Amino acid sequence: MSRIIFLEELARQVRTGTLDLLRAARESWLTWAPEGTSNHILWHAGHALWLQDVLCIQPLTRATELPDEWDKAFGAHCRPVRSTTQWPGRMEVQYLLEAQLARLLELFQSEASRLTRTADTPAQWSATRGIIHGLHDEARHQGEMYLLIKLCRSRGA
Repeated sequence: MSRIIFLEELARQVRTGTLDLLRAARESWLTWAPEGTSNHILWHAGHALWLQDVLCIQPLTRATELPDEWDKAFGAHCRPVRSTTQWPGRMEVQYLLEAQLARLLELFQSEASRLTRTADTPAQWSATRGIIHGLHDEARHQGEMYLLIKLCRSRGA
């Protein structure tokens, strides 16, 4: 059995979780962050897109597939979240998350021979290792999204 089916299933499960949390949030919760923090639900969802673009799409295609300036709002070294005044809407982020999942699944198939190769040494960063790392990190951001939803509910917002 090909390892690709495991990558596909992991990508589907992780991305479905991100989409479910984005859909579960009320509109007023999307850009709320508790005092002393900065990242909100919409940022975490946008960051998930950025992660998969940097750790999967770009290594396999050698190009970004995100809108211009996405990294400035959602990247690892983005500008401070509180200084951003214009955020994409939920529907745009949702569409991009869904489209990117389809693209990931397409790339897993078209690049299968490359993804099933192992690195020469454990220290090397293979494309597959990057993909798994990105999906794991996205899953961790889901925990942040879930916690923000719980806090919003507890506030009665």
